[in-house]
Order: sequence, then C-alpha cells, then structure tokens
Amino acid sequence: MAYEGNNFLDWASSHGATIFDSMARNFSSSDSFGPATITKGDVSSAQIKLHRILSTTQLGALSGIVLFLFVKHKVTRWREEHSHLKLPAGTNIRQAAYTFLTFIGFLILSPFLITVLLIFYVYRIMVRYILKYRYGKHFKGLLDGADVVWAIEDQNSRGMINILASVHEPFDECTSGDGSVSVNLLLILRKRISARLMHSYRPHPKMLWKRNVEFGYYFWSDQSELTIEDYIRFLDSIPLADGESYIDEGQLRALLSTISNRHLPANHTSSWEVLVGRQPLVDQTKKILKYPILFRVHHSLGDGVALMRLLLEAIVDKEIPSRWKYLSKLKVMNINYILKNQSTSGQCQQQRSSTVFKRLLKRAPSYTDLAAKLNAILRVLWTIYTAPAFFHEVSRRPADTNCMHSTEMANKKVVSWINEGHHETSQWVNIIKQTKRLLPGTRFSDVFLTALSASLETYFTRLNGNSPKSLTVVLPARIEKESPQLELHNRFSVALQTLPIHSGIQLDDPNRHFTLTKRILAVKRFSDTLRSSSDYIINYWIISKMSSLFPDGILRKILKSAHSTMAISNLPGPQQMARIQGRELNNLCFFIPNLGTTAVGITLLTYGGKMQLGILADRAVIHNEEDAHRILQGVVEEIVRMGKLLEEA
Repeated sequence: MAYEGNNFLDWASSHGATIFDSMARNFSSSDSFGPATITKGDVSSAQIKLHRILSTTQLGALSGIVLFLFVKHKVTRWREEHSHLKLPAGTNIRQAAYTFLTFIGFLILSPFLITVLLIFYVYRIMVRYILKYRYGKHFKGLLDGADVVWAIEDQNSRGMINILASVHEPFDECTSGDGSVSVNLLLILRKRISARLMHSYRPHPKMLWKRNVEFGYYFWSDQSELTIEDYIRFLDSIPLADGESYIDEGQLRALLSTISNRHLPANHTSSWEVLVGRQPLVDQTKKILKYPILFRVHHSLGDGVALMRLLLEAIVDKEIPSRWKYLSKLKVMNINYILKNQSTSGQCQQQRSSTVFKRLLKRAPSYTDLAAKLNAILRVLWTIYTAPAFFHEVSRRPADTNCMHSTEMANKKVVSWINEGHHETSQWVNIIKQTKRLLPGTRFSDVFLTALSASLETYFTRLNGNSPKSLTVVLPARIEKESPQLELHNRFSVALQTLPIHSGIQLDDPNRHFTLTKRILAVKRFSDTLRSSSDYIINYWIISKMSSLFPDGILRKILKSAHSTMAISNLPGPQQMARIQGRELNNLCFFIPNLGTTAVGITLLTYGGKMQLGILADRAVIHNEEDAHRILQGVVEEIVRMGKLLEEA
C-alpha cells in the first residue's frame, strides 16, 4: 500500500485509521501488524515508516494555542481577584482622564486641605483637655466619628433605632388578660438587665453614659442619675371602649408612630429605654395573646448588629453551667492535666530549642499573608486615587424628584411591619434564595430590591398615575467583621445605589420568566457597579475618621445629603428563636431612623428563618400607616408571585 503524506495526521485522514490502530502499528503506515523492523542499512525506509504525530508547524501552532489559553486564564483570574481596582463598568478613556485630572486637582489643593484639618485637629484636642478639666473623672471621652454622625440630629429626625418584638401567651375563654404577664415581663427585664449590665462589673459602661455637647463637640459623661426603673417602663396605654381588653395591630401601629421619634430619658441624653406593653394583641385563630415589647436605642451607641446582640444577650434566657461543670474547667482540679504536666516536665529542655524555631517560623509571614498585605496596600492607594472623583460626582449628582422625596420633614412618623411568622405556609426567604440561585452571581439583596421596585411602581402609579424610572437608595453595610465579644461600636458605611423602578410580574404574560430575569439583572448591574467602586471605603473613612474632627455646625453641612429617597437596611438575625423565661420572643423587627432628607427607611430582618419587614417614614411623604403598609404588602405579593414562577419552572 502506497503511503502518501509527511506525517501521521495525513496518513490517518487518508486511511481512516484511529489512534488505537496507529498505536498497534507503532505509528507506522506499514500493512503488517506490530512494530516495524529497521535494518542498519535501510535508513530511508525507517524515515518513511517512523513518522511523527505532528509536524513542526502543527506542533508550534498547537503550543501557541495552549500558551494563549493559559495566559488568558491567568489574566481572568487576576481580574477577578483585583476587581476592586477596576474602574466602574462603562469606564472609557474620558472617564479615566476625568479621574486623573480630579486627582491632580486634589494634589494641588492638598496643602490647603491638610492645613485646615490640622487646625481643627488641634482645636479638638484643646476642647478635649478643657472638658476633661471641667468634668474631671466624669468625662469619658469624645464621641468617635461614626457615633458623631448619629448624634447630629434635629427634633424632626432623631437618630434612634426602634426594635419591636412580642411575647406570646396561650389563652382560653377564662383568661382575663389582667396584665399579670406584662408585669412579670417588666420585672424580669429589670432584674436581668440590672444584673447583667448594671452591676459592679459593667461589661458595656457606654450604655449608661450621658451624651452631651459643648464647644461644638459631643462627649460622654457618667453623671447620670437614672435608675433601672427609668430605663425599663410600661408602654403607653391605648384608650379602649368599655368592655375591651385587647388591641389590634392598627392601634399598635398608630401608637408606635407617635413615640418612634420621641426623645429618650434624661432630656434625650441617655441612649436607650425598654417599653413593655400592658395591652396584648389577641389571635383568636391560634388562641394566643401577644404582649409587645419596644426597645428604643440611640444609634450613637452602636450599629444594628451590635445593638441586636446587646438586646438578645441582655434579656434572653441563658444556660447556667452547673457547679461541677464550672469546677471541671479549672486546671488545678483536673487530674489529667496534672499527670500530663508531670510526664512532660522532663522533655521541656529538649524541646525548647525546637519550640523557639517553630515560633520563628510561625511568626514569619507566608506568601498568602504577603499577598493579602499587598492587596490591601493597592486597595488603599486606589481608594485615595479615586476619592477626588467620587467627591466631585456626589456634588454633581442631582436630587431625586418624586413624591417620596422631601426637602423638609415633619416631627410625625408612620410605622408599619409585616412578619412572615403570621403566615403558616409562607416561604419568603426560601423563594428569594431559590430565585437568586437561578441567576449565578445574583445576591439576596438584588432579588429583594427587585420585589421592592415592583411595589414602589404600584405605589407611585396609584398616587400620581405614573412612576419615576429610578430612584436613589442608601444602602448601609458593615465594614468590619463582628468580634466574638460584643463591642458597642458603629462599624458601618453607606453608599448610594440607583434602583430602577419596573412593574411587577404579570402571571398571564407569556414572557414572564424572561421579564423577571431582565429586571433582576438590571438591579444587579447597579449593585455590581457599586461593589466594584470605592464608595463604601471612602464613606467609611469620612464617617470614622473625618467626622470627629469638625464641630457640630460645620459637620451638619458636610453630612447633609439631599440625593436619596429612602434607606434600606438588611440585617441577618439569629436563626434560633430567643426566649424570655421560657416564652419565645416572636415577630422581631426593627426600624431605622430618618437621616437628613431621606424620609423613608425600609428594613429586612431574617429571624428564625423567617422574614420580618419594617418601614418608618415621615408623614411629609407618606401620610398614614395604611399607605406604608401597602408598600410592604406589595413586596410580599411580588415575592409570592416569584414563588409561583419557581413552581412553573
């Protein structure tokens, strides 16, 4: 059989041979089976029979392709690991030049800015020494920068977080509802908080200090004469008709609306209070009474995560270790520990040198540590480089124009909430999680914001006949990880994100799945742009470092923002239900304060695997509790429709 071609691929294509046939023939085109025999003088025949699998040209081309794919993979991985160093999506040469020019302008003005900062820094130190001299040992220091942000408030929008919960009690027709349960709860809370937080050793003394202001700077002092009875009291009573003993949710919403912005004890210099309801709500279907408990905490005491931990650690039931369990932890009384020390005492000298060497090795930074430090340095440098452009963009950003945005707020609020625990068959959290899994890279917040967008579109259309195409929302985020030990600090930052407003799911729409996907991805694009930027880091520097330098009058003008319409806070709560003297603490939800001209705050809390939604708004933009409740109800209805689409899929 004549052989044509210069290599194996040419031969295989002409003979239809497989790789296994070629292996059997030793990659030879001979018709005989087995390896070809090469004689000493038959060199030309060997050159014909022993052909290479690939020619030099084909091997070079294949190597080039492999090298190209390898380099492309490495570049892609590097971009993913350093995504925070990229300019926002859609960045072009013009935007890059704009960022560079603003940075050059910042360098030119930096001597003047540094001089101003140094002047206020020196002034702050002088004020600190004056206050320390005036108040002596009662002076507990100036407020940190993040605490000062919430201390700057006015009577129309005080910086307090309201946390609502309820304790359930079974009842029957013979139950009188005389309020003995609420009295018992009040006494338990006073006893536990006094024992855990106000005894001789105070783990969190900051919560018992007073917040004062002099010379334009806020400071803490311990000159407080409040007792546990001043901090923990009964909730205001609601007038009821003759013969009625219970209240409904509408009456409770109206009551909380009136007191949500009310000042705290000691002329609003204290930081918290607990109000226990004497009038329960009744659920005839489940045969339970619900006694409301309202925790009101000033935001200058800590952020949402810290305050939620403080609440649960201060009042809920705790397992008390037995005396034997406590004693077994003492090494002196542990016989195994003593025997182990005796048996190893002779080996200490031999292992001392190796132990020192191991310690040195442990202290030496690893490659991962060095890479992490380098990455942190690059992030800081990039943040400094993009900060001037960020400030300029924020100053040029137009304010929202819609019926929820107001330049002036009233000293009247509306409050409403929806708890998933009220619905036996609801799976709101699972629906959001399953929906985000269908779109890789989508976050829990993206799906929730999509549902909120549909609810707002319905609300705007009902009021005005049309809705805005988008609005600006404030998204708080915690910057630092939570420590094992509770610390009352504000470790948060905020950033502005554009929320596109679209209509909700139409179940009779043949393209409903595609429409929902498109809407979620539209929200995700704005979320990705925000997370790839340095907005959170820059704002954190301003809040934590710069805010404490300036006095009250100047800081109010610096922090005043008129761009956003609403603030949205998503707080993951404990997955297990807390208990007070064996009774479950149910329906836990919280309400964030209105800050500046942002007159609407919407909160989401996952507690015990269930979703709790809350809204607190100023009456200048939302006039009654029913309208506020419709917004939350619209979010829930959109989530339920998402669940129906999941069932179809």
